[in-house]
Amino acid sequence: MKKLIYFIFLLSLFSCKESDDEFSGVVNDINEDFFECTVDFVQFLDEENVVVRFETTLGKQTNYFYGRYNYTKDGNNYRIGDNLVLINNFQNISAKKAKFRFIYGESLGFFCAQIFEELPVHIHQNFDAEAELEILPTDRTVGKWKIKKKSNFSFER
Repeated sequence: MKKLIYFIFLLSLFSCKESDDEFSGVVNDINEDFFECTVDFVQFLDEENVVVRFETTLGKQTNYFYGRYNYTKDGNNYRIGDNLVLINNFQNISAKKAKFRFIYGESLGFFCAQIFEELPVHIHQNFDAEAELEILPTDRTVGKWKIKKKSNFSFER
């Protein structure tokens, strides 16, 4: 009976080891297949033009893509590109800090499809942002806002 118990114990150790290996392989695959597309900064060049830098990560590699677009302003809301991204409720906290709600528009899927040969399945998560003004306004630029903090929507905005 003792031998049978030892045999079952050893068998369970080996079967657990195989399960751990299988599980760790899945985790590694997820890391290599991880994909995220988000916006890193928005630079207003003048009263009509803006540059948006998209940060994309696939696995451990990150690439940046720049786009120059027209924008329209309605109060504290900015519509960038042809429904590419929206900045809603832009509020200056201080001379160099602002907060706003960042919303990805319906045209962003088409933008992503143009960048990647094979588009990984992904979503664009809208967020509330806090940004800092990195390039002060001059005659040539209205300002470059670097997104420093992203958080899930707060419903009070």
